[in-house]
Amino acid sequence: MQSRNRKIARDWSRNLTIAALLQQKSGTSIMKRSTLFLGLLILALVSTGCGPAKLPVVRITGKVTFEGKPVEGASVIFSPMDSEGRLASGLTDAKGEFLVLTQGAVKTGVLPGHYRIAVFKYTLVDARNNPVVLSGESEPFDPSKRTPGSSARPVPKLVLPDKYRNAETSGLTAEVTKRGPNVFAFDLTE
Repeated sequence: MQSRNRKIARDWSRNLTIAALLQQKSGTSIMKRSTLFLGLLILALVSTGCGPAKLPVVRITGKVTFEGKPVEGASVIFSPMDSEGRLASGLTDAKGEFLVLTQGAVKTGVLPGHYRIAVFKYTLVDARNNPVVLSGESEPFDPSKRTPGSSARPVPKLVLPDKYRNAETSGLTAEVTKRGPNVFAFDLTE
């Protein structure tokens, strides 16, 4: 990866030199050339040295169910119990299955270690606790069109029991190992 970044920097440098020579022939001022060259050089250096770290994450998979049924659209948070771990999160699909991505990692997975798990899902409801479906349209709210008993703005409502929202109170844990298998099933109950 570093040799690739060096090649990119070398190519940028060559292109900047060519651009500077072309500008000299066109009569562009030295100040403009210097500013352009400095800006492009900084961009080249920053782009070659930045990027996510290659963390030694291991792939994990899992499934979230509530009362035996898959939960779609739930957030799954892996909170490390030890100082070497990093926070990781994922989102469940229609089957309740999830993959997890660690903060700062390039690929999906979690650092090996012990984790507390939080699982939560919100839905939007009106004042009568009816689910609100949002359309893709972004119309401004018009109070004259408001039906009696409905709120001006939908409010979030927790779909799963509150105790699962916090990794400290959920009672859910996972041990991620280098060798695996790292497959986790979280069956949530009322």
